[in-house]
Amino acid sequence: MSASFSAAMAADQIVWGKYNVPPYMIRTGEWAHQGIFDQTLDVLKEKMPQYQHVELEAPFPRINSEIKKGSHWCYNGTLKTPERESYGYFSLPSSIFLPLRIIVRRDRLNDFKGRQSLQSLLQNHRYITSVMRDRSYSPTVDKLLAAYPPKENYSEQIEAIGMLLAGRIDFMIELPLLALDQARVMGHPGELIAIPMQEADEVVFNRVMCSKNEWGRQVVEQVNKVLIVNRGQPYYRRIVERWHDPESVAEIRKIYDSVFLKTP
Repeated sequence: MSASFSAAMAADQIVWGKYNVPPYMIRTGEWAHQGIFDQTLDVLKEKMPQYQHVELEAPFPRINSEIKKGSHWCYNGTLKTPERESYGYFSLPSSIFLPLRIIVRRDRLNDFKGRQSLQSLLQNHRYITSVMRDRSYSPTVDKLLAAYPPKENYSEQIEAIGMLLAGRIDFMIELPLLALDQARVMGHPGELIAIPMQEADEVVFNRVMCSKNEWGRQVVEQVNKVLIVNRGQPYYRRIVERWHDPESVAEIRKIYDSVFLKTP
C-alpha cells in the first residue's frame, strides 16, 4: 500500500523548474514571486488543484535536462522549437516576449551606432559575446547562432549581464526588459542600452513545456484548458503586461487578441 501511495503521489506531482531571471521570475527581494512567469504559474497552480505543485530552483540547462529525461518536470516560459518538440510537449502560448535586442554598455555606444546586424557582429572576431546553454532565442537568432556559434556560454542571465558590465564581453542578445532591469537590481541603473538588430524583430510567445510522455501530455492538456478560459480575462492581461513600459504595453495590446490568443 505504501508503494502504491508513493507512486500515486509521484504521478500527481509537478516539479516546476524556476530560476532567477527578473522581471520574469523573481526569486528573492522585495518583489519576490511577482515576476510575469511567477504569476502566470500561480494561475495554473490555482486552477489545477488535482496536482501537487513543487517549485524547484535550478539553472535552465538542468530544467531542460530533466524534461529531456522524462522526469515529471515542467517549465513555464519557454519557446517552442522543432528540436524541443522531440522531447517535450508544449502548451498554448502563456505570455509574450517582445523583440530581442543587442545589449551593450552605454559608454560603448559609439562602437554600436544605429541598427546592428547580428550576423556581422557574430562574424566580427573583435567582439565577444556569450549565449545561454540550451536556450532558444527566436527562430532567426537561433539560425544565426547555429551558423556562427559564440565560444562563450552561461547558465543564468545574471552571469552574462555581470560579464557585460565588467567589460568581459562586448554585447549580448537579450530582452531589454530583462537586461536593463537586472542591471538596475545589480546596482548599475542606466549603464546598459538596447539596440535594434537588422535581422530579427520577432515577437515570440512563451509556453509551458513538460516531458514528452503520457504524464506530460496529460499535464499540458490541463494547462491548455486553464489558458483557454483565463488568458482573455483582464487580470491575466495585466500579468502579461506587468513590468513593461507604456510603449511596450501598447505593442502587447496590438497583438493580444488578434495574434496571441489565436496562435495554436
